[in-house]
Amino acid sequence: MEEEVVLKRFAILCGSAPEDFRQKKLVSMHDFLVSVAGGSWMESEIIVFPNGVPELMLETVLHNGLEECASDDEKASGTEMTGEVFLYFCARTEKDLDGKLSDSDFSGVTVVRLGADEIRKDVIAYYGELARRLEVGMRVEYACDGELVSERELGWESIG
Repeated sequence: MEEEVVLKRFAILCGSAPEDFRQKKLVSMHDFLVSVAGGSWMESEIIVFPNGVPELMLETVLHNGLEECASDDEKASGTEMTGEVFLYFCARTEKDLDGKLSDSDFSGVTVVRLGADEIRKDVIAYYGELARRLEVGMRVEYACDGELVSERELGWESIG
C-alpha cells in the first residue's frame, strides 16, 4: 500500500500600504503564489495583511500555523506529512528595514516597519527556529515597494 503524503502550508504576506491601498509587489507576490509557476496555492493557504500587522497578531498566526503544519493527526494515521511556511514582508522604503542592508542581503535587518507596526527580527528568528525543531520548512523574504494601487483599481469592494 502506497503511503499518502500530505502537504500543509501557509503564506503570510505583510505589507505597509495605507488603508484602501495595496503595494504592487504584495499584489504580484499573491498572484504568483496562486499561479501554477508559484505552486498553485489556494486562497485559504494565504493570509494577507496589506496595511501592516501588530507583532502579537503575527506571532499568533505563526504559532497557530506552525502548530497546524506539525499536527500529529496525519502522522498517527501513517500518513507522511510535510509542512511549509512562507513569510513575506514588503516595507515601503529601505529606511523601514532597520539595520545593515545591501542590495541583495537583508540579513542585517533588525526591525521591519510596516506602517505604524514594528516586527522585531528576533521574533522572526524565534519562529524560524521553532519551525526547524518541528521539521516544518520556513522561508522569509523581504522587499521594498513604494508603488501603490488602490483596492478600487483592483476591483475589490469596500466593506462598510
